[in-house]
Amino acid sequence: MKAIAAITALTLTALVPSSALAEMRTWTDSFGRKIQAEMIENMNGNITLLMDGGKEVQVSISSLSADDQKFVLVNSPPKIDIQVAQATDRKNQGFSFADANNSANDRDVQVQTSSTEYKITLKRSGTIPYHKPIHAEFYLIGFDKEEQAFVLLDKTVTRVDFNQEASKGTFVFNSDNVTVRNLQGGREKGTELYGNLVVLVDDQNRVFNIKGSRSKIEEHTARIRKRKEGDSVKKADLESADNRLN
Repeated sequence: MKAIAAITALTLTALVPSSALAEMRTWTDSFGRKIQAEMIENMNGNITLLMDGGKEVQVSISSLSADDQKFVLVNSPPKIDIQVAQATDRKNQGFSFADANNSANDRDVQVQTSSTEYKITLKRSGTIPYHKPIHAEFYLIGFDKEEQAFVLLDKTVTRVDFNQEASKGTFVFNSDNVTVRNLQGGREKGTELYGNLVVLVDDQNRVFNIKGSRSKIEEHTARIRKRKEGDSVKKADLESADNRLN
């Protein structure tokens, strides 16, 4: 995890032409120290600044100068509360010998299907105008029990519009309807729903809010966003990658 720190650079890097990095600017902390960097993330009272050399530093907004705090406030998306509701329709499809393991100990397996759709409600707070585009991304992750792999079952992306007269600061969208199939009896097979993730990004594709049904899913937000619907990753490979990072 990146440490939260005040700006420690005492000298400015060389000025970068605005045509090359339109978001590059001079930041000043409450002690008057300056740094040349681009804001790439704003979450939970902290911003992440990207310096010209590629180094990232996480800064508490309260440690910035009054002018820079105002800049962050005016140029940041509003605070948005994320609520996720799930509707699932489960059906037992009876027994199927064809799906059994074809061994002497096998017996017929019961087939169950689950069709699930999610309703995502976004509620804006605050009155400061914000007219730049905001996009919401919804990800549904499943777990293939036979392959021992996580699967991206659904990826829904939509533009958020709070400006509709009837919205009253609320925007609602739905995920795709996803059906999974499970086999019970003999050996467990099929795919179960593991969890979901909602990501809000601004017009520069900067993440400013997330909500996952599991903390582990939130930890893997960057990896999940790079995946396409239908992609999978073995549980063992994911655990190995986590161990390398720790």
